Amino acid sequence: MDADAFWALIEQSGRETRTQKRRLIWLDAQLSELPADDIIDFQMWLDVCEYRSNTWELWVAYLLTLPLGSDDGFLYFRYWLVGLGRGTFERVVADPDTLIEVPEVLHLWKVIRKRAGKKRLWTDDEWPEFELLAYVAWEPYKKRTGLDLTTLHEKAHARTDLDDDDYEIRGEQWIIDSEEELTRRFPRIAYYREGRT
Repeated sequence: MDADAFWALIEQSGRETRTQKRRLIWLDAQLSELPADDIIDFQMWLDVCEYRSNTWELWVAYLLTLPLGSDDGFLYFRYWLVGLGRGTFERVVADPDTLIEVPEVLHLWKVIRKRAGKKRLWTDDEWPEFELLAYVAWEPYKKRTGLDLTTLHEKAHARTDLDDDDYEIRGEQWIIDSEEELTRRFPRIAYYREGRT
């Protein structure tokens, strides 16, 4: 499975289903029909996307854009970003300031403002996290090979040129408590944060 085939599966899963739960079921069914090598490749491409999006700039954009951000939340957010498809993923990874222009993020901002003061602000599918996408290849791989997830991850990792420590956050880290610096680096996000939507 090459990158095009990986993204085709991700994007078709979004077109074919309405919720994350249904999407996982759809992907499980599709992956279960593939040879073990393709399932390994799917996991490899997912791991590569997780690595590529693990940057300081995207981390800061995530914290500025979404309430209740956390370390785990940032990981699950990056899988959600993969779930939005190749075009959105590539655009936001290349320029994290464009995160605020993703339609699903703008929708969430409107939901939060509209439901302000209510106990439940958003649904699970509106919140930008997709943790379970990280595990979707596990069962198909086990069904196909009888092997466990450790073997899947070892084989997927062996197909990349990443070292074990490559999964640390990448990029120049800088102090984020300067509004002037944040505005300079993230003008689009600053624009929306000031309420000018």
